[in-house]
Amino acid sequence: MEMRLNDGWRFAKGEPVNFTPVELPHDWLISDTTNLYASGVGWYQRDLDAGFLKEGQRLLLRFDGVYMDSTLYVNGQYAGEWKYGYTAFEHDITDFIQRGPGNTLLLRVNYQSPSDRWYTGAGIYRDVFLKVKNPCHFVSDGIYITTYQKDGRWHYEVDAEVETGGRPYELRHTLLDGEDGIIAWDVDNPRLYTLRSELIVDRELMDTEDTRFGFRTIAFDPDNGFFLNGRHMKLKGVCLHHDLGALGAAVHPDAIRRQLTLFKAMGANAIRTAHNPPARVFMDLADEMGFLVMSELLDVWKQPKNPYDYARFFDHWIEKDVASWIRRDRNHPSVIMWSIGNEIPDTHNDPVGGAETLRRLMSLVKKHDPKGHAPATLCSNYMPWENTQKCADIIKLIGYNYGEKLYQAHHAAHPDWIIYGSETCSTVQSRGIYHFPLSKSILADDDLQCSALGNSATSWGAKSVEACIKADRDIPFSLGQFIWAGQDYIGEPTPYHTKNSYLGHVDTAGFPKDSYYLFQAAWTDYRKAPMVHLFPYWDFSPGQMTDVRVCSNAPAVELFFNDVSLGIRALEGNYIADWQIPCQPGTLHAVAYDENRRIIAEACRQSFGDAESLRLSSETFGELMFVTITAVDRDGRPVENANCRVHVSVTGGRLLGLDNGDPTDYEQYRTDNRRLFSGRLLAIVKLQDGMTPQIKATIDKSDIPIRKIELSAQGYNITAKVFPACATYRDLHWRLTDAGGVDSPLGRLEVSEDGLSAVVIPRGDGDVYVRCAAKNGREHISLISQYKLTITGMGKPFLDPYSFVSGGLYNCSNVELTNGNERGVATLRDGESHVGFRDLDFGDYGSDELTLPLFPLEKEPFTFEIWEGMPLEGGTHLYTATYDKGSIWNTYQEVTYKLPRRLRGVTTLCLVFRQKVHIKGFRFRKLEKAFQRLHAAECDHISGDSFMVKDGAVEQIGNNVTLVFDNMDFGGVGAGRIELCWRSALPRNPVSIVFSGEDEECRQMVEVSRADTWESRVFRLDKRVSGKNKVSFVFLPGCSLDLAWFQFME
Repeated sequence: MEMRLNDGWRFAKGEPVNFTPVELPHDWLISDTTNLYASGVGWYQRDLDAGFLKEGQRLLLRFDGVYMDSTLYVNGQYAGEWKYGYTAFEHDITDFIQRGPGNTLLLRVNYQSPSDRWYTGAGIYRDVFLKVKNPCHFVSDGIYITTYQKDGRWHYEVDAEVETGGRPYELRHTLLDGEDGIIAWDVDNPRLYTLRSELIVDRELMDTEDTRFGFRTIAFDPDNGFFLNGRHMKLKGVCLHHDLGALGAAVHPDAIRRQLTLFKAMGANAIRTAHNPPARVFMDLADEMGFLVMSELLDVWKQPKNPYDYARFFDHWIEKDVASWIRRDRNHPSVIMWSIGNEIPDTHNDPVGGAETLRRLMSLVKKHDPKGHAPATLCSNYMPWENTQKCADIIKLIGYNYGEKLYQAHHAAHPDWIIYGSETCSTVQSRGIYHFPLSKSILADDDLQCSALGNSATSWGAKSVEACIKADRDIPFSLGQFIWAGQDYIGEPTPYHTKNSYLGHVDTAGFPKDSYYLFQAAWTDYRKAPMVHLFPYWDFSPGQMTDVRVCSNAPAVELFFNDVSLGIRALEGNYIADWQIPCQPGTLHAVAYDENRRIIAEACRQSFGDAESLRLSSETFGELMFVTITAVDRDGRPVENANCRVHVSVTGGRLLGLDNGDPTDYEQYRTDNRRLFSGRLLAIVKLQDGMTPQIKATIDKSDIPIRKIELSAQGYNITAKVFPACATYRDLHWRLTDAGGVDSPLGRLEVSEDGLSAVVIPRGDGDVYVRCAAKNGREHISLISQYKLTITGMGKPFLDPYSFVSGGLYNCSNVELTNGNERGVATLRDGESHVGFRDLDFGDYGSDELTLPLFPLEKEPFTFEIWEGMPLEGGTHLYTATYDKGSIWNTYQEVTYKLPRRLRGVTTLCLVFRQKVHIKGFRFRKLEKAFQRLHAAECDHISGDSFMVKDGAVEQIGNNVTLVFDNMDFGGVGAGRIELCWRSALPRNPVSIVFSGEDEECRQMVEVSRADTWESRVFRLDKRVSGKNKVSFVFLPGCSLDLAWFQFME
């Protein structure tokens, strides 16, 4: 007998005192979004009446998941412990309890952070069960059902583990629902059956277990891919982490059903449970809804990625965890692969030990799934390198994380490998946020959001969603792919340090992003479910050139603006068509056609005004209602950029939380008011028995953010208009940038006193973008508008190396580079990357000190090269630099290098890397020429009767020789001394130093004596010299000397 035991629990934080009632499943961290990773100890307490227990029966407490490192005490006695936070476990508590009331269960959970690379939650976040076992019983998870086809008929075999104390027994297995014939379990028709297993000892029924399963076969072929029940099928998979947005890590079956319903509609047929075994209820739902599951065990083996991750427990606990993982889920027809690890550094860094661990894990999987219901697999981002390839040759079924370019070569070299994309895509996007233009790839921006337009790609992922789709579609031997990620999750907020990720195609609130529909276009059939999606929304500055995109699963689409056709586009397997038009008020209308030009789907976007009211719609899944709150204008049109604050009240139900999907919003989930994000907000309501909840939502009139800044231009003068006009926040922030948001060297802005207008002061020819932004009460920019201008007549611009030069300004390379964090640039992971910056103007003196903020992906020290000029264009290798600061994820660390010589004039700098590194940019230290040690030969002009330039010095200086040094700026403090280095055979050498300033000229005399070898001496000037000067050294008649160098000092 098994019963849920989620009720009656109490919780305390820190010390086991002052307990308060709590509902299980429970995640104690999600209640405070400002401390989602705070280490701490949690205590769960429950009273237990064991009066029902009969003589000889055993009582077991089963936890489907506790995060992490838990210890159970029963009536004050230690009853057991479990370390891993993602596997199920049970403790036999029979020997610690007394029959009847008065028993106390106490579970200690020791959460230490960081223990994973994402948000884990903390506590008893999955179901708890109480199990009663007779003396003779089925061993937990001991029933193992195998199905197969033979002679056109389905068969099943049952293996069962029992405990009878050595007494003889009989087993009886009965298929409860198969009278009308067996129907195979399939993604389109997930038919399930129940097997009743009965244990009979001495003719008495001692134990009964019902097991749900399905009849299916799977096959993997290195040349032809995946087959389910003999039918070829591409895996159209998504990777999912386990948190549920506002609900945190606490398992809610109804929320998971809503999540899986979304991905079913997208066309997905597979889920990768990244990077851990899922909840039991997740597997039940996957069976019911027809998803193929790659169940994953671990993100680490023995080599840790975080101080408190599973690596510290691996050696002593791995056998127990594999047993729990496999045995619980091996009867689920949805499971098609057991992933024994994700991005495991052991396979790369420790080829012998890594291979040994791999074999051990494969053996453990085989031990608990001996008939191969699903094969073991490995998911790796180390596939470019030999050590992990050797591990792949052991396991054969190998998943590539962002390694699609390796498929063809590896398939040819290893024809027995079964290849698939275990982790692909990794584009980043924020729902309803658009950074124009589409043609410019923009990873990071001031608003800490990522563009949903389709132009925000990470350094390691696909260039675009379209590229990701095509890369897998066009490789017949690939099993398919699992895109990263199906849904945004808390943590891993690449490329920022915000609350949650941007990598999903659905946000944390469960609202699809535009990229969701592009996958839907590729993964669904227009003959069965025609669709078309049009984006972006239609409310930008009048005249602004705006990219418009239409995706569909249909053969062709047509776009109309205000009923005028802008053309029909045949999609021909591309799934998306693009237009660029100036924004004007009106209606965009997209139409999808079948092959006979019949309309099969339509979509519209309309201009809209300010938010006037709210529209509520809801979906109910079981005991949870998900209420979508949408802002609408006075005409009832959705205000898709609305960000107003909304207050929510619920009667006849309980408000569990509010979620807007905004990764930058740290307001609490458990609250009754939050701002909309891109026009929407989700309220999650728990139903109460027999009651229909009433939800009321109102706009807060005291907190009205700016939703739109409309820009207009007259020449170089730009004016801003704020919507709504009554906005609470009035501060505007202006910048002049290039298309990627990098500060432009082509001009500067002068902003008016009221902040509502700005004028561009041009410096060089080219395109610039005037940006006007608002913070809306936050610490960072929350809204950006921009207007493109073209500057002409100013000439070619140069880059200033003494100001910070963003990595995104690189303008030459030997390969196609990728976006770096914070508007930087990222090199390739393998091969050689040349990152070049032409047209750097170092001035006549130059600099030899370079500072670089770098973020490498690997922790080991490495070298890279610094060149003047491009290596493939005859450039000069200046220096081989060593980086040894390790790697902090998503964090740049500055390093400074002294070059062997100064870079001068207008030239090119090139950085050569042979590993994956993000380069934020660089700057050179500006050396004040007037106070540097200047070699005599560095003079700008030289004249006279006799002299010879040699090795930086000017030698054999005779009568009337003059050395001139231009652009000597002594600043306001000025110079009062000079040090000279010379040699001479004469006892006296008179030298006149002439300072030619902007307003006056002064002469100062020094006399250098005999020096048979190079000698240096400091001379005090008669008068301090300040400001900008030309300095001339005039060697008077009677001089005969060699001058090596000089240096002015304060």
